[in-house]
Amino acid sequence: MRYRDMLGFPKKQPKKKVVPEQPKPSVTELLKEEFGDTINEGPAYEYARSTKNIEKSWKNTHKAVMGLVKELQKKGLKKEAFKIEKLIERVWSEFDHFFEETMDKLQ
Repeated sequence: MRYRDMLGFPKKQPKKKVVPEQPKPSVTELLKEEFGDTINEGPAYEYARSTKNIEKSWKNTHKAVMGLVKELQKKGLKKEAFKIEKLIERVWSEFDHFFEETMDKLQ
């Protein structure tokens, strides 16, 4: 009697041979076959770097303005801090709405 049989392990099963699968074609290759060799991807790639920079600069600007607002509140200038905070939010929401509409038109 074997040790593994005493412990209750089942007998070894024969290993199955793994057949490597054929690599699936990528989506772009399938689209090329269906629509032809040229694929028009739109202007999104052209403007990606600029839009990313705009988003980063907004985050930095917002962080800086909110730091100023906190400092003004600590000094007791709550009305001025509130005005600055609301102004930056209004300006950004108007710009964001305009920017999204413009980028949607370009696609």
